[in-house]
Amino acid sequence: MAIFRLYSKRLHDAAKSGVADVYRYDKIPEPVRVQVKQIALDGLGRVGSRGDGFNHGKNENDVWVELERIYLRERGLESISKGDFAGSRLLAFMRDCSVVEWLDLLELICFGIKVMGDSSRLSDRHNWQINGAPDEAIDEINYRLREGGVGYQIEDGRVIRVDSEYVHAEVIKPALALLSEDGFEGPREEFLAAHGHYRAGEHRQAVAMAANALESTFKAIFDKKGWEHKKGARISDLVKVAKANKLWPDYMDGSFDQLVATLQSGLPKVRDNDASHGQGATPKVVPGYVAAYALHLAASKIVFIAEAAK
Repeated sequence: MAIFRLYSKRLHDAAKSGVADVYRYDKIPEPVRVQVKQIALDGLGRVGSRGDGFNHGKNENDVWVELERIYLRERGLESISKGDFAGSRLLAFMRDCSVVEWLDLLELICFGIKVMGDSSRLSDRHNWQINGAPDEAIDEINYRLREGGVGYQIEDGRVIRVDSEYVHAEVIKPALALLSEDGFEGPREEFLAAHGHYRAGEHRQAVAMAANALESTFKAIFDKKGWEHKKGARISDLVKVAKANKLWPDYMDGSFDQLVATLQSGLPKVRDNDASHGQGATPKVVPGYVAAYALHLAASKIVFIAEAAK
């Protein structure tokens, strides 16, 4: 469904013009909950209702059924809401559930939308009145989240926390796109895991996984190019291998020294000091802004070396 910018929205956008990104993470506004429900019905189809004339004798949409089954199993629940159909129960629950519960279901809905977009589902798409392409539905979900000031986006099927729209668009998304290529499955999983920890407030784990993703990206590039490296090589050793094999052009060596220094004393140092080693008797606290820095730094370096490798 096309997005129509009403006058009230244009007025609101004009008032916000020039204002820095401000997101919230502790509340999903009511309009966003309603909009996502409407997008879910467009992308997953009718939940099923007896005698409505649209389901051709089929009383239940099996994708909605599977999403409910997954959610109940993973959450260890018997049920979440009342209703005749799985989809109606899920959507009713999403009206008032917590932010974390809502985000869990949002991921499942996006997964279901992708499933319904498969070419083998053409008859289901017709029977359940599904409109539009899966990517368009997920793009609209992201648009509604941004529009509502909600600090999360769907990237690669996962919920990612957004601290800056500019950094997200210019750094995080390109990193995920590059890591979606063949041969980068390991670093991609680590990078997504880092964001998962960050969203959950597990900042020490987020820093550690971000550093792991960067190291794994170096190793994936070396494997693709047949460059030898030690299995347990640290970041400083990996940088030396990259320079020895001229991963970046010679004319960048001078300016690249600063980047090497950042790699050696920036993210790895954050990881070594605050995340990887034993925390001792007193638990170490890694602030959220340090975790955000680690994620953004890792992403920018991943983009740089992956592009250089091409």
